[in-house]
Amino acid sequence: MAPPRNHPGLFLCFLLLASTATLSAAVSAASYSSVCTKPGPADDRYTDGNETLLLTSFFQISTGYFSFSEGAHSLFSAAADDDPYGSYRSFSLFPHGVYRTSDKDLVHLTATLTLTGPRVHTYRGRGRRENYTGSASVSFILDGFYSSASLELCMVGKGTEHSVDGSPKHYPDVVLRLRVPDRPSLTDPFVTGSLEVSDFGAIQLLAYAEGDNYKYASEGAACSAPTPTQPARDSYQALGSGFAWCAHLKQQLVTAYRLEHGGEPLLRRMHVNQMQCTAKGAVRAYVVFSNDTGSTERHRFFNHRPHRFSVDEEAVVAEGRWDKVRGSLCLRACPVVRSASAPSVPAVREHECGIGMSFWFPAVWTMRDRSVVAGMLWNSTQTGIGSNDGVTTASSIDVVDDGFIDLTDDHRSSNLSDVKYSYNDTMLAEATKHYYLKFKKEKIKGARSFPGNYTYRDFEFRFFALSRGGGKANPVTIGSVMVSGDRLAADDSFSHGVVLDTKQNLLNVSYDIGYYAPADDWVRPTNGSYSFSYSPETRRRISAEGVYDPESGILCMVGCREHNGSTDCQTLVTVKFASLDARGQGHGRGVISSLRDKSDRLFFKKVDITLYGMYSDQVSEAISRMDLEGIMLVASTTLSCVFTVLQILRTKKNPEAAPAMSITMLAILTLGYLTPLVLNFDALFTSRRSRYSVYWMSDWREVNEVVMRAPTLVAFVLQLRLLQLVWSGRRRSADQSKSATPSPVVSERIVLQICLPLYVLGGALAAAVHVINVRAASEEPLVVRIAGEPATIWEDLVSYGGLILDGFLLPQIILNASLAGSGVRAISPWFYAGVTMTRVMPHVYDVVRRQIYEPSMSSSDLYASPRGDLFGVAWDIIIPCGAGVLAVLVFLQQRLGGSAVLPSQRRRSGGYEMVSSI
Repeated sequence: MAPPRNHPGLFLCFLLLASTATLSAAVSAASYSSVCTKPGPADDRYTDGNETLLLTSFFQISTGYFSFSEGAHSLFSAAADDDPYGSYRSFSLFPHGVYRTSDKDLVHLTATLTLTGPRVHTYRGRGRRENYTGSASVSFILDGFYSSASLELCMVGKGTEHSVDGSPKHYPDVVLRLRVPDRPSLTDPFVTGSLEVSDFGAIQLLAYAEGDNYKYASEGAACSAPTPTQPARDSYQALGSGFAWCAHLKQQLVTAYRLEHGGEPLLRRMHVNQMQCTAKGAVRAYVVFSNDTGSTERHRFFNHRPHRFSVDEEAVVAEGRWDKVRGSLCLRACPVVRSASAPSVPAVREHECGIGMSFWFPAVWTMRDRSVVAGMLWNSTQTGIGSNDGVTTASSIDVVDDGFIDLTDDHRSSNLSDVKYSYNDTMLAEATKHYYLKFKKEKIKGARSFPGNYTYRDFEFRFFALSRGGGKANPVTIGSVMVSGDRLAADDSFSHGVVLDTKQNLLNVSYDIGYYAPADDWVRPTNGSYSFSYSPETRRRISAEGVYDPESGILCMVGCREHNGSTDCQTLVTVKFASLDARGQGHGRGVISSLRDKSDRLFFKKVDITLYGMYSDQVSEAISRMDLEGIMLVASTTLSCVFTVLQILRTKKNPEAAPAMSITMLAILTLGYLTPLVLNFDALFTSRRSRYSVYWMSDWREVNEVVMRAPTLVAFVLQLRLLQLVWSGRRRSADQSKSATPSPVVSERIVLQICLPLYVLGGALAAAVHVINVRAASEEPLVVRIAGEPATIWEDLVSYGGLILDGFLLPQIILNASLAGSGVRAISPWFYAGVTMTRVMPHVYDVVRRQIYEPSMSSSDLYASPRGDLFGVAWDIIIPCGAGVLAVLVFLQQRLGGSAVLPSQRRRSGGYEMVSSI
């Protein structure tokens, strides 16, 4: 085998892997020869590090596709045509040992092959059981040989995966057979073969060769292509300099594209699926075409996972070069042909390579053309990519970056600061006219501030509409400033200021708006929650231009709405932003409506939208509040530790105090510290700043998690120590006590007889209230929830547990009353008053927080969290008052005697009397 000539530094990590790997898949020559008749085994010889790297890159396959032979599908679930996420099948091959042998044509290889495919999983939770299709992986450790003469690779080994119960599941007697081209080329670019697994049959494998030893047919030839329809950006601005241009090129071009002919969209989509390039500018690619029948989810799948190898559609392989002078990529493409007899072994016919492709980065954007990448397809009768004749431009097809706005991810982060934007004067005039007709007469009461020249991110917004789904709007330009693409570059451009229309005091703006409208039929599950499925026709996109009034916060735009292959440029979008200092009024409201007559077939009913989210200063305020709440949480827990230590010292100093303390009270406090340590504590901190991740670094988050957990853990240990001291003192007291008053053990039973039914009754009442609320919600008109899901019954019971903690002194009061004659001041004032203060302060803070901070739909309360106690206007009054009364009663009992809180008759009798059954 001729090793690749280039030095792929990318695979340095594999050298480290090879030096540290402890897994061995070595097999005896006899067992290998019994399965692999060729290539035959040979003895290893020394292979230096550089050659090992080159050989490793040659055999590596990061993404490939596998299909099932008859019977083999039982290893994974059958693929679902309408489930592009769960049904995708892929494989990877990563060598961890490559050695030259005594035979110059043979290479010894050890590697790990991983299959990833769909499998039906069962979800159990929240009182229901559901089946869903998810991904599962099976790994195989293999050992074998490759022959550069026959181009065959044969390996044997075994596989393993984790079962549902977590135990390993083994697959013995596995055989891998691959055909790996020694020098992949335009006509021989694929790695093909099969994996034979015992009891599962053969699994067919197919991959696009990734090694750097690809043989380009015309690496140095000039590229001839039709003139681009738009001016192209400078190569340096679009891709940077040095070898990094290749990574940037792949990042930008490996995505989905729309196809247009004569300005009209075609029912075809193009996906650049795989791409490789060299330092000299040579580029090769694997491209697939699919019918655009509204399969929105499939196109989103390609945009999310563009590097996954796809073989289901028509495909072409292409090669060419990047022209730095023209700032464009020109490729010659050949169709991939699959025969009916061997569909898993594709072929490329060089005499059919008559397809031309070119890509470039447009330097000017308009409302109708906002593609980061544009391109062209054409028929060519040329025999080589360097020929200057035979380019047929009459049948050229425009390639347009799909550019769909996803609700979770922003547009690919390209630096677009050098891109110019050309506004449509007709659209601006129409938007201005509607602004004056609808909003000019509105008066703003008082001095208000609205999104303006503080940061462009305040112009971004998400929205939802009742029964009409939701979406996201991203500004493309604000004034003449391009704010789409890379955020840092947009921040820098925006910081130089925007230009207002001095005559009208309005700001020209352009937006990309993407949203979903749900299917006609909503599904109402029996548990009271709502869900709906998006059909392929639910995707909407609006490209809009208009004006913005920074004095009133009113945005008025006219745009083009795309849906089902048609474009309607008579769409009006109006938004009224909430002021920056508004409280409790949301982010604003708006309307998407049609300017057409109701009789027009493109007319649609208006969509009222409600904006949600946070302005930049509100995000900063929320982060500051999270920091403050973190400090308060640590301080509160630390104070609890101090109060517990003081009580431990008092108990050690006064042994008679231990029997007079309620074990029930201490058990409640101990469970109160244990609960946040075991009940999904990570979720509390994960949500702390993940909602504001642009300002947050994971390393600091992990440090803060440790800092905040430590006091809780210490408090739990100290509380256990106090409980142990009291328990030991109680046992000694039970053996020695001969007093006429009831023993502490008997008194503790009285505490349990009173408190336990009370707590159980309260828990039942909390569960009943939860069920009533869920049932009432299921009978209400349909609403769209943007915030988190409603609390489960378990979460409501945990909140009720917080109420029990607030009244932790109740068992002690009952114990003091039953031990009326003991006269022991068992509890330190620092302990009962201090712990009461730590339980009351969250409610005081909750009152202040509701007055100062703006409530958020995605709020994350770290201190005074509703998931840990009951909060609200009423509870913030009842709980502090109740806790204060209990603390005062303990104070009176320890000053005046335990029976001080009892009625006079009971007080004279000396407390509770134990009557003998005899």
